[in-house]
Amino acid sequence: MNLGIEGRTALVVGSSRSIGLEVCRELRAEGCKVITASRTEGVDLMPLGAPEAFCASIAIPDIIVHAIGGSQGITDTLATSEDWQKVWRLNLGIAHDINRAFIPMMQRNKWGRIVHISSNAPRVGMGYCPFVSAKAALEGYVKAVSKEFSKDGVIISAVAPGIIHTPGRYFASLDSKQQEEYFNSYIPIHRFGRAEEVSKAIAFLCSEHASYMAGSIITIDGGAR
Repeated sequence: MNLGIEGRTALVVGSSRSIGLEVCRELRAEGCKVITASRTEGVDLMPLGAPEAFCASIAIPDIIVHAIGGSQGITDTLATSEDWQKVWRLNLGIAHDINRAFIPMMQRNKWGRIVHISSNAPRVGMGYCPFVSAKAALEGYVKAVSKEFSKDGVIISAVAPGIIHTPGRYFASLDSKQQEEYFNSYIPIHRFGRAEEVSKAIAFLCSEHASYMAGSIITIDGGAR
């Protein structure tokens, strides 16, 4: 399928591995010029003001994919508010700063696509509480902000993946017996997801064909329960 985005400029935040890396490949294959940002490239967007400085240094994108997130190693439900804010910043705050910089230009151009990567964690009730709460906040943000900007052709959406097989992550280290036990308990399709399965859905959300998908949150988790 021709996604109708050849020649568009895309920014992928969190582009060095897994879903972010596969999104870069998909968008380049569709003829997009892709701008990447990741810590492995020396781009640290966590400090206040860093996203705005980064945005001022690059071309104005037509497409933004926010592929960063995580628990920041903060696992305690009763962690301090300061620690909770660190998790919120990684999962939503940075994306909002970048969106603030570029949505007005997208409005003027009457075209834009912004895709956030959420998680199925808020739905299945699994994961560390600060992370789960941040992703729930992200999905509320996507719904609310879409109502304001979709009339201008700026389509904001999200995907909510389940567990994606990523080398070096915990689930990739499980032996076959442990994996089978996990699948029996939680994933009816009996396997972990692949990054390219998620990236193809993201590419579609970046396309001309996604013009009626404002505020959509697409779950990609193998029917996890």
